[in-house]
Amino acid sequence: MKIIDICENFSALGCLKQYYEKNNIKDYMFYALEMYLSIGDIKNNRLDFLKKLHKKCFGYNYTYNYNEVLKEILNNITNDIVIRIWSSKKNDDDYMLLLFLCNFLKDKINTINVVFSSDYNELQYSINFLDYKKVNDVLKYEKTLSKDEIETYAKEWNKLVEINSELRTLENGKVKSKKYSDYYDIILSILKEITPCKIANLIGECMAKEVLNDARDFVYLYLIDQLIDLNKIKIVEKGTRHFVDTISLYSLK
Repeated sequence: MKIIDICENFSALGCLKQYYEKNNIKDYMFYALEMYLSIGDIKNNRLDFLKKLHKKCFGYNYTYNYNEVLKEILNNITNDIVIRIWSSKKNDDDYMLLLFLCNFLKDKINTINVVFSSDYNELQYSINFLDYKKVNDVLKYEKTLSKDEIETYAKEWNKLVEINSELRTLENGKVKSKKYSDYYDIILSILKEITPCKIANLIGECMAKEVLNDARDFVYLYLIDQLIDLNKIKIVEKGTRHFVDTISLYSLK
């Protein structure tokens, strides 16, 4: 049996790479599918959305093409291959990737395994910052998905695609479809307590309060930029880069 490991981002991939190398495991295949599936359009051209998101938040072009990674995964699937998906019931992007892959792979491979990092420890939202020495402990929670479970996850993915909401977030183990505007007042209330501040400080406060679970910093930046465009937040001093611009509320009412 050969395993193809798939995780959601390159930090997690680095953890797995270190685990394999330190344990002198030579014959391995692993991939990161950094698709950020908790945010934005998942029904139409996903790459177009990711390019716009990346350009707006980081200021340079998005060159990663997950379609090429998917093609490579398919090319490596044989009868003795097991796909192992690293996921979480506490991280929106990790869980959405599981749904996507179950739908994408359900007719292409015999065996799909999943490892939920949150089963190992409910505070282990993902393996992004996991010590590679703990990978064996997390692997004790690996399970093989039944055909019915794969189909259930696939159906959940297709339902979310049809809804195609702006945001998708886990609440009590269920994916909820949300609008960007659902979080505007929360972000503004946090800013009110610390205004004026740098954008990075506001993002840090939002992440500490888990406003959007384990969302990445750029998701909050994307929402903050929308509030700037809506004249709810103003930039009072430009920094060396956007993350360190100083901001305040337009009104303290």
